[in-house]
Amino acid sequence: MIRNQVELVAQAFYAAECSGEWQNEPEATRERFRDCARTAIATLNRQMAQLRTGPAEK
Repeated sequence: MIRNQVELVAQAFYAAECSGEWQNEPEATRERFRDCARTAIATLNRQMAQLRTGPAEK
């Protein structure tokens, strides 16, 4: 995962939920949003990989 990618997604999640300024938030708060961003990016990557390989066997 690209660090800047995580940071941008984290900031977007933050902006959707909070009215403050990202750079003024405590590091613990920013890290919580980064964790959510990493999870979202990893999930999207897995879903995209599944789409490229075709439908799953049932």
